[in-house]
Parts: sequence; structure tokens; C-alpha cells
Amino acid sequence: MATGGASFHKGSDLIHDYSCSTCEENDLNTEAQHFCPQCEHYLCDKCVKLHGGYFKKHVVYGRGDIQKWADFSMDICYQHGNKLEVHCDDHQELCCSVCVALNHRLCSSISHLPDLARGFLETAEFKQLPAVVDKMRSRLDELKNVRTKDQDSLIDSYKNIIAEVKALRKNINTILDQLERKTVEQLDRMMKDLEKSIKDDLETCAQMDHQLKTMIEKLQQITGKNKETSSYIGYIKCQSKLSEATCFVQEIRHNDVMKLKSDESVVPFLRNLKNLGDIEKFQGYKTQSSAQYSVKIKEDNNVCDIECICELPGGEVVIADFANSRVKLLNKKYRVTDHYDFPAGPLHLCHITNNDVAVAFINSEVHFLTLTRGKLQAVRKFTTDHETCSIAHIQSQLFVSSNDAIYLYTIKGTFVKKIYEAYGFGLQASKCAVSTDGERFYVTNMDDSKLITLDKTGQVISTLEDSDLKDPTGLCVSPSGHVFVCWWEPGTVLQVDKEGRQRLATVAGKADGLCKPQSVWFSEQTSTLLVGNLNTDTLTVLKLC
Repeated sequence: MATGGASFHKGSDLIHDYSCSTCEENDLNTEAQHFCPQCEHYLCDKCVKLHGGYFKKHVVYGRGDIQKWADFSMDICYQHGNKLEVHCDDHQELCCSVCVALNHRLCSSISHLPDLARGFLETAEFKQLPAVVDKMRSRLDELKNVRTKDQDSLIDSYKNIIAEVKALRKNINTILDQLERKTVEQLDRMMKDLEKSIKDDLETCAQMDHQLKTMIEKLQQITGKNKETSSYIGYIKCQSKLSEATCFVQEIRHNDVMKLKSDESVVPFLRNLKNLGDIEKFQGYKTQSSAQYSVKIKEDNNVCDIECICELPGGEVVIADFANSRVKLLNKKYRVTDHYDFPAGPLHLCHITNNDVAVAFINSEVHFLTLTRGKLQAVRKFTTDHETCSIAHIQSQLFVSSNDAIYLYTIKGTFVKKIYEAYGFGLQASKCAVSTDGERFYVTNMDDSKLITLDKTGQVISTLEDSDLKDPTGLCVSPSGHVFVCWWEPGTVLQVDKEGRQRLATVAGKADGLCKPQSVWFSEQTSTLLVGNLNTDTLTVLKLC
């Protein structure tokens, strides 16, 4: 490669990645070492000195900033800095003369750019380009906002995990403290027992010693005519006491000490732990593609209003169309194949077992439908003493929510108890879902723009709210425990963690065709998210990855 100071006639075979623009005008072939974005000129070492004398305020980039050279001109080759002249049809690439010489000499079809561009300004593709660019810029802005939120969520998740680790450590410390206390209590009891035993033995020794001393002294002091008889009696008593002392001495345990026989499994177990838990990197689902499917039928008198969605084991989809007072059956291609009409609009529904679904109505009724030979048929119903805004099922239990409470019923419709009650303005058209293990309830509170997570006793575990998120509506929990929640504003579906504490991902938004989403279902069979928007005749189907 030639140095910046060496010049050759333009006809030279020497190829530079960037050639000096000024030298080219004088039919010289010189390698450029500098670039001026304001002039859009590439300059060699000699020409840059002249350029600096005329344009002292221009910022010139050297070879150290070569990544900035090619981005300034639309018709310049990003690789070699020369003017783009042809298009390689084999590789679908714009090329300069250097590109052709180095990489495309063997290509079968190379077109001259002026020939390809003739009449292009009048084509629909070119005229639509600004709108396409604007749409993509909007999506990039939305993505930037989402990623900014993800950054905040990442920080929150970090803080939450640190708090969980400290809580776990505190819990372990509490357990160890309890084990220590119980062990010390056991030691204290044993110490007290042994101390009492030794004290009793010492007292017994002293008493026997004193008795034996006294007895032998008195025996030796016997005199008089009955000395022999009295001595015999003293002998017998002394022998008895000696026998008692002998037994006592033989029964006494010597060297009473205590030893700790530790649980040998504890320390190795703790040593074998690599950490207090594995940190999982979780990236939530994101939309790969989206499509719209019409769910309107000729019998509909109003614009459809998809209040709820659920899937049957065979892959069929059931939707509640509130505006037209009917439940509709969709096949795997999301075409309406059957419907069942009601006097009032269904607000919510859920899958029960097999091909059965339960449907909730605001008029305090719960109806059961079943799919038989491709047709929806009514089975039975029961009535409640409260409004029925939402319904969920797990383990033969029905959880029915009103505007201000959640109630537990048996599958046959027998009232069991009230699980949760909201105060103040209530939950306002709440929707509820239950985790697959029945341990958690998720409730959307439109009045306060919150997602509330409860344990199975109705105690609040967590609340999720964000100043940018308003009016949470529909939600669903997949068989694997993924939780998805619709928010009217800004028109998104979020994936949240199982505890309902934080968002994991913004799965879809306005750019994916959502507008006030109010019902959602995730099909794990096909990794597809189904979304019903407010007052629209179409079902949004999102392929996730």
C-alpha cells in the first residue's frame, strides 16, 4: 500500500481503501490519510495541510477515527471510500470499482446504478420509504423506552436478589441460633443434673464417713459388764453400715465429664454449598411476528369486544364477546367455527377440565359450556349473591371475583368462603388468575392501576405499579407459570415474575398492533400470545420467541 506522500497517475493499478479526493481531480492516485466531513473530502498528508490553511475551523478525522469516515456520504462506499457505481445482482450489494476488482470479478450479473435507478423516484417503494423509516424509528424509540425500563427493572431485580440473599442469610442465622440455643439448653440440663448428682454423692460420702467414724469411736469406748453384748451389737451395726458404704462406693460413677457429639453432616453440607442459590438470567418472551384475525360473524350486530380468551386441550380457542353477548369457538387457524348466545354479555371465562369452560356474567350467574363434536353446548349454571366479573379454576375450585372481593366456590357452585376483600373504591372491573400450584392469586386493580398478588389465604404478597402503566385489565397464567398482564396505557402486554413484584419484559406494544389490550392468553403448545383489544373485530396473534 502506498504511503500518504507518494502519488501516482490515476491509471496506476495500485488500489487504495480510500483515495485523496483532491489528488483524484488532478489525475493522481494517492492514498487518503484524513477525512473532512464538512467538505466530504478524503485528503492525503500533503492536501490536508492546504485544506487546514483554507478551512481552519473544519474538524478533520485521521486514520485513528477511520470508523467515522464512511458514514457521512450516501453515495460513497463504506469500505473503500470511492463513489458507488454498480450493483452486484448476485450478492445484492452496492459496489465501487475497488469492490468489483477485489470481490466481484467472477460475478455473473453487475448492473450500472444509473440504469437501475431510472424512474425509481416514481415507484411506490420509494414513495413509501419515509413512512417505513418513520415506523421503524417509532419502533426503535419504543424499544429504547422498553430497554430503559428493562435497565431500571434490572437494577430493581439486583436489589431484590441482594435483599433475598440477606433475608436467606438472616433466616439461616436464625436457624443456627435456634440450634445453638437448643444445644446449650440440653447442655445446661445435663450440667444441672450432673452437678446435683455429684453434690448428692459428696453429701452421702460425708454422712457415711461421719457415721462410720462415730460408730467405731463408740464401739471402742464400750465398758462395763455388758461390754461383750454391746460390742457385738456395735459390730453388727458397723458391718451393716460398711456394707451400705461398700455398695455406695461401687455404684458411684467416677470421672463424670461431658462431650459434644456434633452432627457430622452439618459442616460438610455447608462446605459443599457453592452459594446460597443460583442466580438465573431470565430474558422474557418477545414478539417475533404479529397478525390480525377477524372474529366477526354475520350474526354480530356490534363491534366485537373480546373480554376473555382461553384455550382447550385440543388447541381450539374460546373467546367471550361481551358486545354481542356470545361465546365464540375458534379453530387452530383462528376462524370462528361455532358460537353460543346468551341474554347478557359474558365478562370472563376459564377452562375447567377436558372441553368444559365456565363463563361469568355481571348478573351474578356462572354458566358452564362444553365442546361436543365441534359444537358449544350448555351444561348447567349457578347463581351467586354478588357480581361476577371474573372467574378462575384450579384443583376443582372456582375463584370468582366481584368489583371488590374474591370468593371461593366448589366446582358445583357451593359457596365456601370469601378469600379477599378490597376497601375504598374496590377493584373496579377486576380480572383474576391463579397460579398453577394454587399458591398465588393475581388480581388487576384498574382503580389504582396496580397488579396485586395474594397468597392462598388472601394476604397481599406484593403490588406492581408504575407511573407509565395505567389501567391493568386482562391477565393469564400459563401451565408453566408464566404471568402476562394487559395494560390499557401505553397499550402493552407485560410479562411479570411469579411473585408479581417486577416486570420481566414488555412482550408487545402498539407497534405490534395493540390498542387498549384487555384480554390475553399464552399458548405454550405454539408459543403464541393471543390478545383481544377493546372494541375491535380482530384477534391479535403474536408469535413469541
